Amino acid sequence: MQFQIEAWEHAFHNATGISDSIDCCFDFARDLGFDAIAYDFSPVPATPEGEMLIPNVVQMRNIPDEMPDLWCNQGYYRDDPVQNLALKVSRPFFWSYRREEPSFIIDMLDGEAKRVTGALNDWHLTRGITVPMHLPGNRFATLTGFWDDYGFKATGPDRSVNTSGLTLLAQVLHHHLFPRFERKDMLPHGAKLTPREEECIVLAAEGLASKQIAWRLKRSESTVVMHLASATRKLGARNRAQAIARAAHYGYL
Repeated sequence: MQFQIEAWEHAFHNATGISDSIDCCFDFARDLGFDAIAYDFSPVPATPEGEMLIPNVVQMRNIPDEMPDLWCNQGYYRDDPVQNLALKVSRPFFWSYRREEPSFIIDMLDGEAKRVTGALNDWHLTRGITVPMHLPGNRFATLTGFWDDYGFKATGPDRSVNTSGLTLLAQVLHHHLFPRFERKDMLPHGAKLTPREEECIVLAAEGLASKQIAWRLKRSESTVVMHLASATRKLGARNRAQAIARAAHYGYL
């Protein structure tokens, strides 16, 4: 395993970008016995009210072309039992969308999850292992390895070996991906502040009044008030104090 980690480190170090890194990860995941992978990263995984946010970075390999649109644009991500469970646990887990097969999501397959179950059954991607990564600054990422139904039945994979390998691979991958993320990748969906709005809310959190912020930034007080009002609206807050609290949740402070 030590030799594998060194090979992974070398490949990710020499990768030319995020997409190239995921290509390398897919090659290594196949060596571990998986047939497809999905990686996602969220600077903040949920709103203060607990509603899941769509990840900023989503990369999939050997996955049906329609899956990214279904998961990210049509709400499947929020209904996906695997993603919901990943937010609540800190250990890798085996999952199966087959009701006759025990797994960690066996009691989560009803309701809105039925459309997720239907899609994965249609694609014969009903089993896998997901590695949740709860990161500093309230950030969150997962790496999921999928087995297609035919490969799973043919190989009878050793889940303990697969889980250990994928867990290590997830950590090495994210270590190399994180420095490559751009500003757009780090701004949470639904609460994207401009650099000036962010600057004003950070200074407000330090206890500065609008006039003091204006002096610090060499801007008029009316401009600062405008930026703070815009930030408050984008953060879904009712007043400045709540805006500061929500800015902290979204990682701006």
